[in-house]
Amino acid sequence: MKTIAALLLISIISPKIFAASTGSDNFSTACATVEFMAKMVAVNLLIPGNHDNIGELEEMQGSLKELNRRVCQSVLLTENTRYKSSYANGTRISRDLYKSAWYFPNGQLFMAQPGEDVSIYYPNGRIMSYHWTHGGEAVFWPNGQIATFRLRYTNETWYYPGGQIITYEAGVQGGRWFYPFARLDGGIGQEVIASNWGYEDEDFNYLNFDSRGNPYMSRERIRRKLTLSDSDLLDVTGVLLLITRLYQVEDDARQFVPADANITGPAW
Repeated sequence: MKTIAALLLISIISPKIFAASTGSDNFSTACATVEFMAKMVAVNLLIPGNHDNIGELEEMQGSLKELNRRVCQSVLLTENTRYKSSYANGTRISRDLYKSAWYFPNGQLFMAQPGEDVSIYYPNGRIMSYHWTHGGEAVFWPNGQIATFRLRYTNETWYYPGGQIITYEAGVQGGRWFYPFARLDGGIGQEVIASNWGYEDEDFNYLNFDSRGNPYMSRERIRRKLTLSDSDLLDVTGVLLLITRLYQVEDDARQFVPADANITGPAW
């Protein structure tokens, strides 16, 4: 009787212990991680650091696209997909997508176990995060450069792959955001995107390129999809993709916008 009573008490206090046995939450968390990492790689491709290898970044983006297509975009996760998923080159993705390690096409470990507090790796073997499921942990770009010291925290500084400041105030409407290069007028410091980013009708610097590829700025206003909430602004890489796609050609990360509806529980 005591055993039965104890089990009943546990089920009342912590029902998630039983609900998590299906592994579907772990799977959703892993796929949210795929999409977050895809944003990081896409931003790194659009705005590389001084020593980044573009070919390596493109290869990583290809690996993430294949993983996303073969696993995360599946309408139905069949038993065959769950236990026998593999890439075009024959490399197994995971022995069990709910409970076992996930790998990239080159055999590099992605994560030791979905939904758990484990280290997350890029396809090139570098760490993205040492404690992915914990808030307040550091996140790194594919080149090893720090992106932020505390993920999912407001008023935190984020850095570009080259080390320049993106924003001092992640997750805060009205924060100041920067482009990753020196001021075009010859002044000292980075070029400001907006001094009050996220507000309707706020001015921002729209980055253009002339026929020779030289950048220049024009003043525009924030409207509709550029009006972002504090929650949206925590997704710094997603916001950067939104900003850069104002002037970039069509890119492979267009589905990874802020607060993407494809993911269950945003990864930031």
